[in-house]
Amino acid sequence: MKYLFCIISALLLSGCSTISGIGDAVGSINPFDRSDEKSKEAQGKVAGETDRISILELNETLKESETIKPEQIVLPPAYANVNWPQVGGNAAHALQHTDAKGSFRKIWSKSTGKGSNRKGRVVAPPVTDDGLIYAMDGNNLITAMDVISGTKLWSYKVALRERQRTRIGRVGIVERVRDPLSILDGSGTDKESVGGGIAVENGKLFVTSGLGVVSGLDSKTGEEVWRTITRTPMHSAPTAAGGRVFAVSDDNELFAFNAETGEVIWTYQGIVESARMLTAPSPAVIGDTVISGFASGELIALRVQNGSVLWQDALSSAGQLTPLASLNDIASGPVVDDGYVIASAQSGVTSAFDLRTGQRIWTQPAGSLNFPLLAGDFVYLAMTDGRIICMSKIDGSVIWITQLRSHKNIKKKKKRISYSGPILVGERLLVMSSKGKAITLNPYDGTILDEFKIGGNVFIAPVIANETVFVMTNSAKLIAFR
Repeated sequence: MKYLFCIISALLLSGCSTISGIGDAVGSINPFDRSDEKSKEAQGKVAGETDRISILELNETLKESETIKPEQIVLPPAYANVNWPQVGGNAAHALQHTDAKGSFRKIWSKSTGKGSNRKGRVVAPPVTDDGLIYAMDGNNLITAMDVISGTKLWSYKVALRERQRTRIGRVGIVERVRDPLSILDGSGTDKESVGGGIAVENGKLFVTSGLGVVSGLDSKTGEEVWRTITRTPMHSAPTAAGGRVFAVSDDNELFAFNAETGEVIWTYQGIVESARMLTAPSPAVIGDTVISGFASGELIALRVQNGSVLWQDALSSAGQLTPLASLNDIASGPVVDDGYVIASAQSGVTSAFDLRTGQRIWTQPAGSLNFPLLAGDFVYLAMTDGRIICMSKIDGSVIWITQLRSHKNIKKKKKRISYSGPILVGERLLVMSSKGKAITLNPYDGTILDEFKIGGNVFIAPVIANETVFVMTNSAKLIAFR
């Protein structure tokens, strides 16, 4: 977090890096933990211009529609999903309207390992399948637990074996942030590990990590079935679909692995962008198409079979004069449903595309670190400035906007609060706060229904299975509410 200004300054000198495996200039999963005075000092000191053309003008702002009213919102029926097997709920990241009745009451709370620290971050959402829930802590420890009781069943630690290495560079993440050119010195491996995540499909738990280790485990026992070492750390959580596992490295390379053997089937190299947010995004897969967002702001659709490009676009914005506005990272991943692809860049853009042609359908000046939530013909989004919005999936019209508390100290505008989510649970939007609160909103008009304490600061969206909501805190505590 406190190194973000150094990152932006480095980008002024270097522009878009083309060094393979660079992971030196990283953002933060909580990019707002800084005073507004520091932000003002840094304004205007943004990355150098690139060939990407901004799709928004400086004066564009969100405006509520005069034609679509909240009373016109119709949601699909709620259903009780049994599993949440990967980031976003399924391979397309579109679980729609899940169900849970009554108030949220804590039923258990368990530590899963080490929380966020200098050597690692808690960035991976938990996943559930067949009565088990899996969590990944800030030190690459995977823990499997019973979803009903939270009883620990097994654990697996991601680690590099002797003589294995994933990148060139003698120093770790913090040192590379301080001195980006240090990656050119010597050789070795990272002691720190940031990024990665988990997904489960067909009896296997797939694990990606900032150590550059991709593993396939037996989901019941935790036994390692295969492991593959990539040349750079893996930034994204995996997406599993159709016998393949997809993940993105921290130098913007999309990998397709064989789910049975771990063999690399194909790769696609995006534009190398050294500055990115510390989140666990994942590609979306539907049918024979995989759509991936990158730290460069690129959004690319490829054929699942061979990685050939079907279409591509880029999300960037000139609408915000802040240091973070220069980071075009699609930090969560795209959402796909009903022929629409919807993606948000944290720099201040949310756009919808035609799945088949890639044609841009609409764009709104709404930046987010979270997945857009699709429910029928409507899109919900938790923005980086604390606003929760509802838009039309068809044309992007803004139906309502609710401003949540943006700072702990509102008068001085210090200690900004970030929000993760939302998910739609029994006609309630549920979001988590970086200051340890859960908030529910009315999905029809955005009014706040309830707030309650979680028991820890949260930067990861909640997940739901069997009408139970699971929350992973920044201290690696997994909490179940029902």
